[in-house]
Amino acid sequence: MEERLSMHSIFKNWQTLLLLLIFGGVRLLSFYIAPHAILQAIIVFVLVFVLGLTFFKNPNHAWMIILGELSLGGSGHLFEFFGLSIRTVLLIVFSFLWLGYSLSNPTSDTFKIYISHRLYYVLLPLTVMLIIASGVGIFNGHSTASVIQDLIPFVFFVLLLPAFHLFRDEKTLHYFIRLIIVFLIGSALFSLFTFVLFVTKQAEIHGVFYTWFRDIAMGKITYVTDFFYRIVLPEHLLIPPLLLIICALLMRNEKHNRMWRFLFFSGTIVLALNFSRAYLLGFIVGLLFLKYKHLLRRWFIVSLWSIAMMILIFMSINIASSMGKSLGLEIAGVRIGSMVLPETEISTNTRTVLLSPIFAMIKAHPIIGSGLGATLTYINPYTYAQITTRHFDWGYLEMLAELGLFGSLALLLVVIVLIHELIKKIRSISDYHDFYIGLLGGIIALLITNITAPALYHVLGIFYLAFVMAFVGKPITIFDEVVTTLYRIFNKLKTQ
Repeated sequence: MEERLSMHSIFKNWQTLLLLLIFGGVRLLSFYIAPHAILQAIIVFVLVFVLGLTFFKNPNHAWMIILGELSLGGSGHLFEFFGLSIRTVLLIVFSFLWLGYSLSNPTSDTFKIYISHRLYYVLLPLTVMLIIASGVGIFNGHSTASVIQDLIPFVFFVLLLPAFHLFRDEKTLHYFIRLIIVFLIGSALFSLFTFVLFVTKQAEIHGVFYTWFRDIAMGKITYVTDFFYRIVLPEHLLIPPLLLIICALLMRNEKHNRMWRFLFFSGTIVLALNFSRAYLLGFIVGLLFLKYKHLLRRWFIVSLWSIAMMILIFMSINIASSMGKSLGLEIAGVRIGSMVLPETEISTNTRTVLLSPIFAMIKAHPIIGSGLGATLTYINPYTYAQITTRHFDWGYLEMLAELGLFGSLALLLVVIVLIHELIKKIRSISDYHDFYIGLLGGIIALLITNITAPALYHVLGIFYLAFVMAFVGKPITIFDEVVTTLYRIFNKLKTQ
């Protein structure tokens, strides 16, 4: 390992602390200027101006801005430009700049609008089906705004192009690694901060902070008991895949830097406070797939340790928040039991009620679906009020309802081909395949999560898929660089 190291680790850098401060700072700023649309618009405009300026001076720096917003910007709605999220605006501007520069410089090796790999071409059938689904949605009278909102997440597949072409730069790659580290640590701190606010009654349901958290951060804070609140945010979707990558790296039979376990600890705090059954199930099923190419004993030890850590952290949080009165087992019992008896929990029972109208929609338009922007009407089992919503709460069924059989198969084809190419990559490597196996486990976690959540067509789910596609599409010749980078994340040469 020594021959792969340099005098400085990737993690121990001034940039890491700065990014962590930005993580907290943008949330604080967003909270205070949430009521001021003009101030938000000015911030977005300035950032777009900086993006355009840096793109022509150094495209890697512009790409860093995009990566920074994706990793540190939460749901992407912390700031808006008159209804358009900062994430959407930045992506649109960056995509047009990329397209324009590519067309004006056709001989450029960097600014290409294609990749000579089947992972690029498998997106073409999906693109066709999305165009059809958009047209069907508008034809069926769905709101144009709703159709566009459903279409936007798929646009993030364009991230494949810069991810593939611009990660050649070492500084950009190191910056991205620091972003991932800060994302895990920052998410844990923010979840804990929010949890403490509500447990100590410093904030309350429907209060100012709750409203910002719900409407701007796009999260949910759910009262469970007097000492436990579920803290749910859209960006938590990435936590199970990242934890599985860490587990895969730890399964390599060698001594590991303690920071890997600290990062796992940070991500586990997020999952413990989120307490989503879909995420937990996705993580556990993903663990099973990490056995691939790993020694049984090492796989079992790391898997057992990771599950034990999750249980221990969940219990520790409950012990601390309840002043020693509860281990949180009753909370876990209700959440797990509701999977068998849905009527014992409000959210599970409501989700079950949605099944009948969803199946009716699928039956009405089984082949091409009802189109993007579809809504669902049901009777709330507790208030008996008629509710119309765009949230189906069933991932695969929502795919069938909106995209139909053909559209759903086109999306699943992308994932299937990606898994196939990833396994081919793993088989072609004689050693150090742990990182790629972790990527595979992350895809499995998303597939499981998609049972009850829109993981495969969420902005961050597509963000993960696009970046895995970029790594898998790279030639095997960069493999040694990947291994070297992994060792250099937390390790450095010891000074004599």
